[in-house]
Amino acid sequence: MTPHPLRRHAHTALSALAPRAAARWATSIFSSTRTYGLRPDNTLPLGATPFTIHGNHDVTDGFLWNKDGRGSALLVHGWAANSSSMHSLVPPLRNQGLRVAAFDGPAHGVRKGDQATMTQYTRAIGAALDTLGDVKVVVAHSLGGIAAIAAVAAHTGRMPECAVLIAPPATLGAVLERWDGGGLRLTPPLVQGIYKELHRRNGVPVSHWDLAARGTALDLPTLILHDPDDPLVPYTDARTITAGLKNAHLADADGGHTGILMHHTTTTHITHFTTQHLTTPNGPHPHPHPHPHTHTHPHHEGTP
Repeated sequence: MTPHPLRRHAHTALSALAPRAAARWATSIFSSTRTYGLRPDNTLPLGATPFTIHGNHDVTDGFLWNKDGRGSALLVHGWAANSSSMHSLVPPLRNQGLRVAAFDGPAHGVRKGDQATMTQYTRAIGAALDTLGDVKVVVAHSLGGIAAIAAVAAHTGRMPECAVLIAPPATLGAVLERWDGGGLRLTPPLVQGIYKELHRRNGVPVSHWDLAARGTALDLPTLILHDPDDPLVPYTDARTITAGLKNAHLADADGGHTGILMHHTTTTHITHFTTQHLTTPNGPHPHPHPHPHTHTHPHHEGTP
């Protein structure tokens, strides 16, 4: 018997005997940050400099490329991935004179643990924005897009000048409704239990994680890149987000849900968009403090 059928039978029995425990189990599978089971090596990425991220116990450090650039680009990876999934976007942003920053999200990459919440990820992004102090563009992939827009909307410091969202889902609820259960049998009562457990863990209901709703007050030029044939996040989500934000533009790119990050159409779109919307930096920028804890890792991606 394969692991998934074993998991399904065990969970079915638990659902009958202890439905709340079954919901907690299912929520932990949905929220897993270790879909592929691999933990990357703790090595500095090629050409990067380490920096400390202040004010967040889940994410304490990240990396910079072109550390003396004027204005920063902040890269935000998707769920069950890590910062290495965004490395292909470093050169086009660095070539525009930006310093480029990235980090592993809570319980992602080399971080401890295998569970995280959207609330934790949003707070970590906010801490990176505060630490860098001069983020001009945020580039986020997949579910990282919802967390990134939520963090920007809550940010009280200098606001970015534009954002790029790559293959973003419209809502966390939509991701949950499309989820295959990870080997579990998703009955309606169990799904409702997952919603309640996610509410408890995040401190806000699942409906809170709606990208357009979180960004409704932002007048931020936003480029949305999506492959019409994305097998994980439907193109209709990109259309919904574009219609819901004040200043968003949707462009097609190739590569599916993860390959889109490395496809030349994506880098071309990003270069053209940021050239249009970024002002010429002037004056010195803050320098995050170097940190001895450094790492790099292989490319993996997924959604909870």
